[in-house]
Amino acid sequence: MKTNSLSYRPEIDGLRAFAVIPVILFHFGLNWIPGGYIGVDVFFVISGFLITTILLKDYDQGVFSFSDFWLRRIRRILPVLVVIVLVTLIASQFLLYAPDIYYLGKQGIASLLSFANISQWMTAGNYWGYAAENSPLLHTWSLSVEEQFYLVFPLFIFIALKYFRNWLAPLILLLCVLSALLFIYGSKNHPDATFYLLPTRAWELGVGAFLAISVYKHPTFFNSKKTSTLQLFSILGLAVVALSYFLIDGNDGISPFLILPVIGAGLIIVFSSNSNTYVNKILSIPAIVYIGKISYSLYLWHWPVLVLSKNLSLKTQIEYPVYLLLGLIIILSIISYHLIEKPTRKNQKTVPVVLTVLMLGVIYSYTLTKSDYSEDISMYSETQWDGELYSSSPVRDTKDFTLRKMQGIKVSDNKDRNWQAYKEGGVAKLYGKATPEIVVLGDSHALMWSSTLDGIAKQLHKSIGFYAADGTPTFFDIPVKAGHQTTFFSADEKREYDEARLKYLTLWKPEIVVIVQSWSGLDNVESTKDLISFLGDLGSKVFLIEQPPLLFYGDKNATQFLSHYGLKPQKGEKQFVPYVNSADYQFGRKSVRDIVEKCNYCELIEIADIYMKDDKGWVLDGSDVLYIDEDHLSNAGTAKAKQRIMKALDSRISTLGK
Repeated sequence: MKTNSLSYRPEIDGLRAFAVIPVILFHFGLNWIPGGYIGVDVFFVISGFLITTILLKDYDQGVFSFSDFWLRRIRRILPVLVVIVLVTLIASQFLLYAPDIYYLGKQGIASLLSFANISQWMTAGNYWGYAAENSPLLHTWSLSVEEQFYLVFPLFIFIALKYFRNWLAPLILLLCVLSALLFIYGSKNHPDATFYLLPTRAWELGVGAFLAISVYKHPTFFNSKKTSTLQLFSILGLAVVALSYFLIDGNDGISPFLILPVIGAGLIIVFSSNSNTYVNKILSIPAIVYIGKISYSLYLWHWPVLVLSKNLSLKTQIEYPVYLLLGLIIILSIISYHLIEKPTRKNQKTVPVVLTVLMLGVIYSYTLTKSDYSEDISMYSETQWDGELYSSSPVRDTKDFTLRKMQGIKVSDNKDRNWQAYKEGGVAKLYGKATPEIVVLGDSHALMWSSTLDGIAKQLHKSIGFYAADGTPTFFDIPVKAGHQTTFFSADEKREYDEARLKYLTLWKPEIVVIVQSWSGLDNVESTKDLISFLGDLGSKVFLIEQPPLLFYGDKNATQFLSHYGLKPQKGEKQFVPYVNSADYQFGRKSVRDIVEKCNYCELIEIADIYMKDDKGWVLDGSDVLYIDEDHLSNAGTAKAKQRIMKALDSRISTLGK
């Protein structure tokens, strides 16, 4: 190989700016750039290219050293990361909703020890979900991917150069192909793991590595091309990346189409090194280069500022303008770049200091996981949730469920529940009857109403059965198709569950079927057609219970959050908080009405108005908390609609009696 010095390329810093700006805009929730998250993939390509170039240069000059390489990475990555993690941990204790601090401690450890991607995958799961979006250190997953790459890749390069020198590029290409195939497979079958983990992300860094080897082995080949060729490929690369930001929708999850912006980033790196190219001129504009220089600090600061400001807004009901938050992020980034990043990069004394502070940060994070962080809820009456008694789920991680969601809420004991109920007739309350005369179908929203519906059935002298499960679609295709994994069901269990529901409904032929679910989470009205038609053929009267309003604070324990929010009970008074009149909620309200309109044996039981007052939702009745989170009612909450539901069911029963 020919020696090739690693000269500074301002356009690569410009490309960093072109990567970080879309990420920040995307995280600010700007809908016009739905693929802004792809900036992280561009960073991966840049990192793979630069790191490989450094390793090749050091090896050929005879100065390759694992320790030197890793120490350089420590000086480059850890100083700012450690500071920002510590600042986030400290600020969170004042701004964050208390029960979330336990998880923040775990995130702090994972971020500092370079396994944040694994931790986020195991605890937060879906990158687009609520738990992830409310994690102030979520974004450190990508740093952990890079840090894991930096740990293993030098070993691979050293062995390959020593024993398989002529096969280095083909080996890298083979690994890229294998990782990309794993990524394509996983994006459909295991999207969360595929998003977070190194084996399914290695191809993006590998593309940069392969290009670095190609450029290093043939330093004049790419620059010797005609300017028109360089222009064409560099502009094509920039156009592909730019269009990806607008055409690939992050809310749909990761996509095999990410291959396009990764290739586009590679084209920019390889073909824009010539200063005569338009792309080089654009990316080398001083202001753009400067943004690229501070891009690491921008990336690290932007997410904690966004999450913590959102938590502060929830508590104070003050909406902080975008320009204010952007200004704060930029100021913090400039300060950390000039006072932390630049001074520590080449300072040999940095490493022991940083490692010492890092270990102190780990210890501090660990103390957060061992502390009892909860809000004072003694002012409220005990909040009760009986849904566990009626669930047909085959398995549940009760420890995590109780800790994360149900802290301070009395959850009914389900230790005697039949864990095979999902395929053995659900949960029945027969009251001396042979089979259920009323059957309740649904997800966690059906479990929400279960205790109240059970009480209604008993008063009406009717037997009742519950075939409902958390996080599991109510509606399914008939005939039953291959199942899909849900939160508590494997794919096989889901298929068995659907088949059992058909079997027992056919056997029972219930007079009344009550369907309750999160209508805002319904895919489309068409998906309800098979089950609704099946129930009609059985001769059942179908009641659909409307969804209560969604409260503003998101997926948090209602009792805990109301204390955090400062809402104190007033004896004999109703108290309200803002609800979210989202597009999904309105879609759900319309969908359930569309179902009823097209079905002459279906009836809607409207309950949302009971819990609404103007643009607010009823959350406190004296000291009774009516919700357990943002969209599930407590026992006290469902009791408010008991008479209306009982009247509707009794009217049907009276008609049948005639």
